[in-house]
Amino acid sequence: MPAFSRRSALAAAGAAVLAVPRAAAAVTPPASANPAAWTDTERVWALARQAGAVTEQKVIWRTRGVLYAFKFPESPLPLVRFQGSEQQWWRPQGDGSFIRTKSFLTFFTDYETDEMLETFTNPITGKTSVPRPNFNRVPDGQVLSTRGWSHNIIERAFPDYYNQFSIRDIEMNVIADSISFHSKVNWPEPLVRRPYNQDNTHFARLAELMDPDVDWVPSHGAGQILMPEMPNVGMDDPELGQVLWHVEYYKVPSLDDLPPKYLERAISEYDNYTVNPVNDTGESRLERRLKRAGVWPG
Repeated sequence: MPAFSRRSALAAAGAAVLAVPRAAAAVTPPASANPAAWTDTERVWALARQAGAVTEQKVIWRTRGVLYAFKFPESPLPLVRFQGSEQQWWRPQGDGSFIRTKSFLTFFTDYETDEMLETFTNPITGKTSVPRPNFNRVPDGQVLSTRGWSHNIIERAFPDYYNQFSIRDIEMNVIADSISFHSKVNWPEPLVRRPYNQDNTHFARLAELMDPDVDWVPSHGAGQILMPEMPNVGMDDPELGQVLWHVEYYKVPSLDDLPPKYLERAISEYDNYTVNPVNDTGESRLERRLKRAGVWPG
């Protein structure tokens, strides 16, 4: 890619964000501060406020965590750490729903030092691997509606799949001055490799969530992902053990809130790192996944 500084890249990204017009919020705040009294549309509004924004803008999440491996009956062993970010471009829709395109990038780091890894030897399988960065872009968009979350590209392949879900599947609870959002990530059966599970819980201050003068609501959370294998860290056979991710999420105001070494590497190695994927060409990772499963509608 052309040589340019971290400062110029961030300035360009910031200018792109500022150039996006702010659309009006799709719905108004709930009259009640009690989630049990919220309508489905109000619950969509609340989740959009926590997860992103109800006006058209870019939202950045910083991620970090630990990747574990285990083989029954042994307890999980920490393998590596990871540093990441997810950039999201939110747009409210006229029907009270929201769409976001997103791009996330994860680098794997040493468990003890948190330095970037070039190679890794798995203590369970003994295999040495080169942990490749996890760079995934979702140009087709993800929708938040009264059905909860849905992927546009998944709906093309499975038109009726998301009709079984509801925004009420996402648990919303108030504890003291905070509100929590607990959700499970679901995929159509042909795309699932078992054992699999993913749960996330996010938190925000209820007063900030309910205040319409607060345009950007701070939030954080954590989650876990259970996977049958992960060749990236030497776990390529489910018979040899499973992989468990522990993930922390932090909604941050700008790219400057990411670790400096992470950001420098992201900008130097990926020239589209700060670019909205909405105009991406070529196959997305989800499209390739659907094709491998033999369910791509074409």
